[in-house]
This record gives sequence, structure tokens and C-alpha cells, in this order.
Amino acid sequence: MRNPAAHVGDSGWIEVTGARTHNLRDIDLRVPRGAVVAFTGVSGSGKTSLAIDTLHAEAQLRYLEGLAPFVRQYITPRDRPQVDRITGLGATLAVDQRHLNRNARSTLATVTGIDAYLSLLFSRVLGEGSDGAVLASAHFDRYSTEGACRSCRGAGATLHADPDLIITDPDAPLTSGASTWFDRFHSGEQAAVPFLAERFGADLAKPWRELPEGLRDALLYGTGDESISVSIDLPNKNSDAEVTYRWNKPLRGAVAEVERLFSAAGTENAKKRYLPYMRMVECPDCDASGYGESSRTQQVNGRSYADVVTGTVTDAAAWAAGVTDGLDVTRTEIARVLLPELGGRLDLLVRLGLGHVQLSRPAPTLSGGELQRARVVGQLASGLTGIVYVLDEPTCGLHPADKEHLSEIIRGLRDAGNTVLLVEHDTDLIAGADWVVEIGPGAGELGGRLVASCPAGEFAAQPGSRTAPYLTTTGPRVERARRTPGDDWLVLHDLRSHNVRIDRLALPQGVLTCLTGVSGSGKSSVLHDCVAAGTIAAIEGRRIPAVGRVDGADAFGWVNVVDQDPIGRTPRSNPATYSKAFDAIRTLFAGTDAARLKGLNASSFSFNSGGGRCEACAGYGRRSVDMHFLPDVTVTCDECDGRRFAADVLSVRYQGVTIDEVLALTVDEAAALFTDPAPLATTLATLRQVGLGYLQLGQSSTELSGGEAQRLKLAATINRGARGRRPGLVLLDEPVTGLHPADVARLVETFDAILAEGSTVILAEHDLHVAAAVDWIVDLGPGSGADGGRISAQGTPLEVAASDSPTARYLRKVLS
Repeated sequence: MRNPAAHVGDSGWIEVTGARTHNLRDIDLRVPRGAVVAFTGVSGSGKTSLAIDTLHAEAQLRYLEGLAPFVRQYITPRDRPQVDRITGLGATLAVDQRHLNRNARSTLATVTGIDAYLSLLFSRVLGEGSDGAVLASAHFDRYSTEGACRSCRGAGATLHADPDLIITDPDAPLTSGASTWFDRFHSGEQAAVPFLAERFGADLAKPWRELPEGLRDALLYGTGDESISVSIDLPNKNSDAEVTYRWNKPLRGAVAEVERLFSAAGTENAKKRYLPYMRMVECPDCDASGYGESSRTQQVNGRSYADVVTGTVTDAAAWAAGVTDGLDVTRTEIARVLLPELGGRLDLLVRLGLGHVQLSRPAPTLSGGELQRARVVGQLASGLTGIVYVLDEPTCGLHPADKEHLSEIIRGLRDAGNTVLLVEHDTDLIAGADWVVEIGPGAGELGGRLVASCPAGEFAAQPGSRTAPYLTTTGPRVERARRTPGDDWLVLHDLRSHNVRIDRLALPQGVLTCLTGVSGSGKSSVLHDCVAAGTIAAIEGRRIPAVGRVDGADAFGWVNVVDQDPIGRTPRSNPATYSKAFDAIRTLFAGTDAARLKGLNASSFSFNSGGGRCEACAGYGRRSVDMHFLPDVTVTCDECDGRRFAADVLSVRYQGVTIDEVLALTVDEAAALFTDPAPLATTLATLRQVGLGYLQLGQSSTELSGGEAQRLKLAATINRGARGRRPGLVLLDEPVTGLHPADVARLVETFDAILAEGSTVILAEHDLHVAAAVDWIVDLGPGSGADGGRISAQGTPLEVAASDSPTARYLRKVLS
């Protein structure tokens, strides 16, 4: 294997002149082609703005400009990056954290492209030489007419009324708390309830469970062939007279009536009325797979298409290795054309720690790190050369044991003649790069400058670098005073979710706990499906299938899960609106003399409602112009000049700034400006505390990374804890994702702030520098998938480090 570090620049250079995208400050830069280049810097320094929003965006625009106008009309272009010149830049492929596919129909197989090769393999091998059978790829697509189960139409389950959801409180009377269905008049059948009760001699004022069994069965499941006579007087809408309503027929019962009314509902809103009484039930005709007959019955190498995709990646890889066994010459030749692409993708998934995941696993149920690595596989398996790969924190969600495989894959891309640009905080990956670029020195307005650009071997000696010190030390990066677990514990029994099989999980209250383990060991399942859902259910007096019993939940007044899902799905959502800081700011503007003279109130200073926003652009600041055969062009609104508000609103100033200028402020700048009222100052201080001081108040939520969205939610949680009267339970999934090592310590301080209010914090985290600083560790494993889901070790960091769990040897390095 060649060593590009010794030949940096042999393949030429990518040169950037005058980069000014976002917070970049006129950066001039030269990085080598044919090498692994790591872009690093503190969170918000501008490294993503340079690598993705400048280099990748420019490459994509150049490609689009080469397409025919007819084709370009169907493609939405990115904004042109602010840069004077870029030379030496070829075609790019990027995987970033801000555009992860969360489509409910998307699966691991579709994200990686495996489904296309797999369906083609089955259709061609089974169709070749068969007796008149014509099979297409669509016959193996559960969402197509040809490939879907006829009963559930590809869903794998169907909605059915559930008696337990109709009668939710059997200890209450039927029409006074036992059932919201019978509380309200949903169906004409409900008029028969008193007459049916009279027939059984029952008192409807008694609790549901004390009513005669025959009456309960009749109300839920109907009276069969037996008719019930009903006669009631109803008011006439058009007069003071009454109308007598009579009928004599059997009752369907509430279960059948819910399903009938749901099917008859003409709109989605109408159907929502009945959803509280219905539950998804696995389709028996397709064994809940959603696949049609061809996918379930016709086999290649002893397995059907449904068998392969509902199995794990590891199982599929083993099956693919023996596909040609037993095939004739013609079918073998067909299979061999497709197997390299199929097998290559499966192998990459295994090496990236996703071997335990089902190919049919829906994309929304994958963690952010798993979904990103799946997209990496889809890009890396292309086999192209001369490509510039741009990877945004590919180590996200990876245990240290899995990072070694990622490093090998990245080096393989480089050795195949590609350039790899990494936006990364992981010191191991940075140290293994050929060239390092650091942007900084700070975040937001304090960043955007070139701190270092040099071969990796020279990076440690760069003055002013905030990353280099972390490459030269293996010791702990997070220092905190540990808390000793006391006598109060949250104890969960009989945990069963995905691969999790734990009889008893004890978590100390009032301290910082970390769930660790290799990728796929069950951390997210324990955190979300068991601890979070189980505790919430216990507080509400319910039980869930994933947890048998929960002890100690009564200590918590609230539960908050801080995940990486977007805070909003429209450009109108931003940190100011999400944190409620903008509500207080609008009130301040409405209280000025200028606003009162103009008759403006707080709503006038909202770009989401009429009365104060610019109506020409509906408060967006930009308008779309139809270009016919060319893609629509987004231009600055000429009415408000991109300022989003009407002229009279923009004329009002508070402490010298207008409302649109406030949205352009960073959190740090806003904190210096708005020192009153106290709740607003506290909100801004908390945003700074979680490391988001560099964010603009008006930055669109669609531009935030998963880690930034999570830290916004964490700030809201801290404020909630400060207001709460009872302790809470806070759960975070990989909270240091997207954070530079220098920022991690500050984030851990926020956990201590939550603990100081009496609450409990539980993390699922791979960063062992964080794990080494917590009070209690639960290490899951020992492997992934079927080999995981159990407790490998638990105790203090020192106790877990002394064990033989998969995490222990990595934890010992940090603690030593």
C-alpha cells in the first residue's frame, strides 16, 4: 500500500481563494488531491461551511450547470457558495448530517442500494428459463402493486379496533370514565345501550368490570342475530316538536362499529377520530413482512427474498456467498454479474458495525450514526475513482472497536485514487489523515479563519491550534467531581426490546449514568424503548410490553428524552423560536414607545403571522421565480430587501437594533444585548452553556446538525428542570455528537447543572472520555445484534475498566 503522506501533492492540489460562506473570513487554502484531508476545529468554527457548503456545493453546481435545461427544471439547486475561485476540484460525493433520509418507506436496504441489486438478482435468476413466468424487480417491492401483500398492501400490519383501547378504565362506569367511545355519541348504535342494559337488568352506574359478562360482550362484539328494539325521542331541528326514532335490529358492537366508521371516513382528519381505539395488528397472510406471494415463496439458495431482507446484514452476506450453489450455468452467469456489487455493500455494512441490523429496518428507527453510515456505504460502494468524497463526522455512533474498520475503508478509498475530505472531531481519525486543516480559533464570529493547514505529521506543532493538544494525550479530557450512588434506584425488570434480554437493570437516582457498548449492543433500545417508555408508563400507571415492572418511578415528576431529531421541518423554525426567546424579544419590541405609537403589538414582530411581516414574501425574505424550463430561482424579496418584515415594523428599534437585526445576532451577541428580563437572559445563558453561543438566533432549523438540534433540546430541558418542583429523569442519546473535545467538558457541566436540581441523567454514549467521568456505567454487549442485549459489566468507571467487557480495554487506556 502506498503512503500518500510521503507524496502529498503528487496528484495536484485543490485551491480555494476568498471563501466567505457563512462565517468564513476570506479564506485562502490549498489541500492535496489523492489524500485524506481532515477538517477540524471547535464546534461552529466553520469547517462544515468550508468542506460541504463551499467545496461540495460548488462541485454540485458546476455539474448541474452542465446539464440540459430540460433536465435542470426538475432539480433544486443549492445556493452558490461565496468564494472567489476554486481550482482542482473534481466531482464530489458527500454524506452530511443535515440531510438524513427519514422517509418511513426507506429502509437500510434502500439507503444502501442493496434492494435494487437484490430484487434484480431474484427476478433474473428466478425468471430465467422458467415456464412462462415473467418476474420483474417490482415483484419484490412491497410498496408496488405487483410485490405487495394483497391483504395489508405492503404495510405488514393492519389497523383493527382493540377492546382494551375502547374500554380504558374498567374500574369506572361505562359512560363516566370507562370509555371515551361511550362517553361521546359516535354512532347510532350507542342509543341502544340503555335498552340493552335493561334487558340484562344491569345498572350502568356500576363499574364496567361489575356489569354482567353478557352485556359487556354485547356492547363490544354485538348481539349476533338477536335484534334490539330502540325507541327514543329526539328534538326536531326545524320546530319545537320531537321526533320519535325507532329501530329493531342486531347490534354490531363497538369493535365492529369502530372499524366500519374508520373505513367509511372520507378524509384523513375524519379517520383520526377513530385511531385512538385502534391498534396495528401484524398481518397473518404475509407474516407481517408486507411482501406478496413471489417474494415469500420463490427461493434462491434456499431462501426467499422476504427471508433475506427481513434477516440481518450478516445473514444476508453469508447467503450471498453461496448464491451460485445449485444454479445452472446460465443462472450462475447472471448471478455473478450482480454479486460483486451486492456482496461489496454487505461487506461494508458489516465492517462499519451494522452487521446486526435487519435489511428491512425502517430508516426512521435507525440512530443518526447508523443512518449516516448506511449512506456512507451507498456512496463508497460506487467503485469510482478520481472522486472527492466529503464525509461529515463518519465516526458518529461508532464504538472505538468499530473505528478501526472505518479507517481501513477510508484509506482504501484514498488508495483507489480518490480524495477524502473528512469533517471530524475524532482525534484518532484526524491523526491518521495525510493532511489536517483547522478552522477557528473560536466559533461563529470568533471563527472562520485558517488556523492550520499542513501535513498531519506537522500538525501537533502548530501554534494556536485547539485540536493539536488532544492528539498528543491519551488521558481523560473531562474532569468532574463524581457523585456516589445512594440508596434510591430506578429498577426495571424483564426488559425485552429488539435484541435486549435483561432480567434486571438497576440505575442509581440523582447521578450521571452512561450506557456503553459496541454498536448494535442495545444501548438505544434500552434508553428509549425500556427506560424512557417504561418509566413514563409507570408514572402514568400503565405497563408496556418491553418492560415487565418498574420500581422507583414515583421519584420522578417528569421524563424528557433529548434526541437528535430535527427541532422543526420548515425554514421558519429557528433557535430563537424553539427556545421561546423570540417570544420575550417580541414583547420587548412591542413595549417601546415607537411600537405603541404605531399601534404594534408582539404579534406584529412575528414573521409567521400577518400584520407585521412582509406579505410579498410571507415573511421568508426570499421569493421563488418560475424559470419555466430552468429550475426555479430563489431571489431576495425586493419588497423588504430580504428583511422579512413590513417597513413600519422595521422602523422600531430596541437598544439600537431592529427586529431583523436581532435574528442575525449570534446567541453570544444576544446574551450581551438582552440582560433583562431575567427569563430571557437565563434562556440565552443556557444556550451558551450547552455550546451553542455561535448559532444565529434566526438560523433555520433545517440547517442545524443533529447534535446542534439535540443541544437546543438539552437547553430547554435545563430550563424546565430549573422551573420544575419535582426531580425529573433526563435521557440523552449520544449527546457529544458533533462536539469538539474542547466543548465536551462544557456540555458535561450542564449535566451537573441538571443533577444539582435533584434530577437524574442517563446517557447512551460511545465517547469513553465522557464515560470515564460519569458516576455509573452499564456496559451492554458483549457483541451486537443477537450477540448483544445483555449486561456485560456495570459499576463505577474503575470497576467496569477492571472487567473483561468489550469496552473495558478502551476505558482502561483513558483512565490510565
